[in-house]
Amino acid sequence: MTAARRTASLLVLALLGVAALTLLVAPPARADDSVGHIARLDVGAVVEADGGTVRVEVDLTYDFGDDEAHGPFLVLAELQEIADDPDRYRRLTVDDVTAESPTGAPADLRVEHDGGAVQLYIGDEDVEVTGVHDYRVTYTVDGLPTPRVAGEDGTVRDELYWNVVAPGGFDVPIEDVTVTVTGPVPPEASACYVGRTGSDTACDGAGETRGERVDFAQERLDEGEGLSVAVGWPAGTLVDAEPVYEPRRTWTNTMQLGPLTGGAAGAATVLGAGAAVVVASRRGRDKTYLALTPGLAPADGQAGTVGPVRRRQPVAVRFTPPDDVRPGEVGTLHDEVADPDDVSATLVDLAVRGYLRIEEVAPEKADDDVSDWRLVPLRDWAGEVEAYERALLDALLPDGEPVALSEVAEEYAAVVGATQEALYRTVTEHGWFAGDPSAVRNRWLVGGLGLVGLGVLVTLALVLLRWPAVLGVPLLVVGIVVAAASSAAPARTARGTAVLAQTLGFRQYLATAEAEQIRFEEGQDIFSRYLPYAIVFGLTERWAQILADVAAQGRHVESPGWYVPLAVGHGWWTQPAVFATSVGAFAAAASSAVTSAGASSSPGMSGSVGGGAGGMGGGSW
Repeated sequence: MTAARRTASLLVLALLGVAALTLLVAPPARADDSVGHIARLDVGAVVEADGGTVRVEVDLTYDFGDDEAHGPFLVLAELQEIADDPDRYRRLTVDDVTAESPTGAPADLRVEHDGGAVQLYIGDEDVEVTGVHDYRVTYTVDGLPTPRVAGEDGTVRDELYWNVVAPGGFDVPIEDVTVTVTGPVPPEASACYVGRTGSDTACDGAGETRGERVDFAQERLDEGEGLSVAVGWPAGTLVDAEPVYEPRRTWTNTMQLGPLTGGAAGAATVLGAGAAVVVASRRGRDKTYLALTPGLAPADGQAGTVGPVRRRQPVAVRFTPPDDVRPGEVGTLHDEVADPDDVSATLVDLAVRGYLRIEEVAPEKADDDVSDWRLVPLRDWAGEVEAYERALLDALLPDGEPVALSEVAEEYAAVVGATQEALYRTVTEHGWFAGDPSAVRNRWLVGGLGLVGLGVLVTLALVLLRWPAVLGVPLLVVGIVVAAASSAAPARTARGTAVLAQTLGFRQYLATAEAEQIRFEEGQDIFSRYLPYAIVFGLTERWAQILADVAAQGRHVESPGWYVPLAVGHGWWTQPAVFATSVGAFAAAASSAVTSAGASSSPGMSGSVGGGAGGMGGGSW
């Protein structure tokens, strides 16, 4: 991942944090001082095809124990904020509410509407009960389904995404939960999630379909845990079932943006952001040797005149890599970031230099592509390689025995991270950067996010005091600018700029060379030698094509000994398509393992607890 992408990701998280802190969320109210627990909760929902009305029946067994209470208390959401739509609320209409007790407990019903929720008080306010009692509550709700929802796989369905139990809604534990959803036709997909807000943990019974009905089950919900279900039918199943929306209060009366406040905030933003940009541009400007051709450095013993780089000058094509500079170092110097690609290129370079051999592992099915490789150590590397190379080999081959890449997938992220840190130390020790690029970026990033956090606190204070919240915006904007400038903060020294010019010259050669221009001596496999550099420059496929063109001219090209394919055929090394599924695939797998290790997926529908519409909470009163 590049510095720019990492910075963008962190900025998105920061802005989401600002939004989470400043949005006024009104979840369903909860009962206070509830007693006992719910020993059984059965929720049945029938979705009508015409209009999308949902008829709900809630059967519950409430165990009050020895404590006295009037009865259960339920809260049903009616007005709901929309995560990605700050200008509208989603309106759910709850109607036709009834309540009864099959066990004969008082079941008087009082319905109140408050704070965008329907509050149901079941029982007699003059009578208190103890022990175990059953209750049945029925109601209808309009606006709950959502037609024509596009899934991650592009499938469009009519969907009921329902927070059956709102996260944080009940302040008593619930046992033996079952949910049944019956639609007009058999469902195409279903899912059930349990836990705190945002949890994607599947329910104990994630969904069993029986004709038009799908059943879900959960053994227990602790206090505050929620349960959401999602059921999808073919698009067009639900007619006239569009969600209902209502206008939502905007930021106008909160921000109080006017000529005076807007002018003050604008001026502070421009001055602060401008100052951040000026400081970043000055401190992040590379140095260069003045009056010398790009790529040259003063002779030993001569200091040379150093100044800031005003404008990048054209560089001459270089037919070899910079002297004594390894591929991982080239990649880090080139974009100031030690990428996973730089680590995988280092691994390939070590194989080319004879420290290990890469062997393809046969896939489980004969027609599948190769997806695993065995790393075979060939000779001792102690004292012969750079520190970051030794750390990489020691971590992947600690016992000096062959190991499959898949066997170290779980540890590979840590290995890559440690190698990246060692690469940063190496390029800094070489004198190519004024400071560790990663550390410099992190200081700027932390400073920027600190300003964003301060801006959040100031803005919240202004909101609470009913002062113009727009006056807190400058801190937020300046913090974002400082964080964004972190990618430009590292500065190369004059020595680093000279090596960079050599690097760019070699990259130009790899990017423009033609087969007839390739010159190599007997016994020198420059195609293997230069391949790791092509990897860090993103030119792997082009370098493979040049190799194929050389072979097509009838020039002898030996297959490399550092890579062993499953099927060693004549000319495999000179066929770009075969190369892409062999060496190219290995490099890509080694780069992506750091992000894919530990990831998992499951079929069905995606979502999480609290991500749907509606929501029920409660306790006792």
